[in-house]
Amino acid sequence: MSNYQGPATLIAGDSKIEVEATLSSGPSGALSQWGGSVQTRETTEDFYTAMKDVDVSLLLPGGEECPVVATPTAIGSGRLRISGSGTIPF
Repeated sequence: MSNYQGPATLIAGDSKIEVEATLSSGPSGALSQWGGSVQTRETTEDFYTAMKDVDVSLLLPGGEECPVVATPTAIGSGRLRISGSGTIPF
């Protein structure tokens, strides 16, 4: 099981937003489902609008970028649920 807690960037088309990520993976090895949550540092309606129309990816400080599904948890909270699959990026 791997865990990551720290800064990351969510990317949706040309829109980017800095987040604080809390991620973990299951015990099944390198090819697995992983996920957690991210908290935005700022609210930007442009990002949420872009997120509805294009694929979203998560960029970690080490340069790992991977596709994710990002779902807001509560309107105005700035928190999103993140899920990914494939090689664990952390």
